[in-house]
Amino acid sequence: MLLAVLCIGLLLVGSTVQASHTHLSGTASHSDCSLCVTAHVGIVATALLVALVISIVVSLIEAASPVTRSVALFTFALFTRPPPDGCVFA
Repeated sequence: MLLAVLCIGLLLVGSTVQASHTHLSGTASHSDCSLCVTAHVGIVATALLVALVISIVVSLIEAASPVTRSVALFTFALFTRPPPDGCVFA
């Protein structure tokens, strides 16, 4: 919680400093001011490099046949039916 408040405070202070940043009217070059230098830097356009993926088939792989299981119904010889769901009072 304290870290979040600190980050929000730093964001507010930084944006206020950037918005109210001024220089004397006689100085035309602001090359020594790091805020002015970073504000006027544009996005550098670069070419997108895409690596071509080339694969060579070394050997073929055959899929194995699926395993079949024998289906058997298991019944317990001593199984008794549970009581009915509803109660009937006589």
